[in-house]
Amino acid sequence: MPDQQFDRLFAALGSHRDRALVAFWISTGARAAELLGATMADADPGQQLITVIRKGSGALQPLPAAPDAFVWLRLYQTQFQGLVPSGRDDPLWWTLRRPFHALTYDAARAMFDRANDSLGTHWTLHDLRHTAAYRMARDPLMPLTDVQWVLGHAFLSTTQR
Repeated sequence: MPDQQFDRLFAALGSHRDRALVAFWISTGARAAELLGATMADADPGQQLITVIRKGSGALQPLPAAPDAFVWLRLYQTQFQGLVPSGRDDPLWWTLRRPFHALTYDAARAMFDRANDSLGTHWTLHDLRHTAAYRMARDPLMPLTDVQWVLGHAFLSTTQR
């Protein structure tokens, strides 16, 4: 996803929650479902890390995330303070309407589809992961083995594609 199109898509998002999610997806390269499974305890703004459970191995992995993702997360959390449970084991992501429920993959995809529809684009949540991988791989200061680790790929050949 070219930067200019990403900027347009980001501007079309309708809430702090949606901006936080997309900022985490684009900066961490986490799979959509991995990030949606995060709990309150998994976000560590002080260390700029968010921990996910990896799809293949089931291992916990802290991922570095962009500072602005944590800014959007804090704005979202402030908006929902007192409206949704906020214990360490409670979901990080909630629906925006009452009755509040943990945000599902299908609901997140529908949110992303609405932003796409407003722009006439057809990006997917997985395209955010590919964009993150592409950006990391193009960074001359980031070895491909580090990109492999961040993406949770078992084999370097997967990352090289």
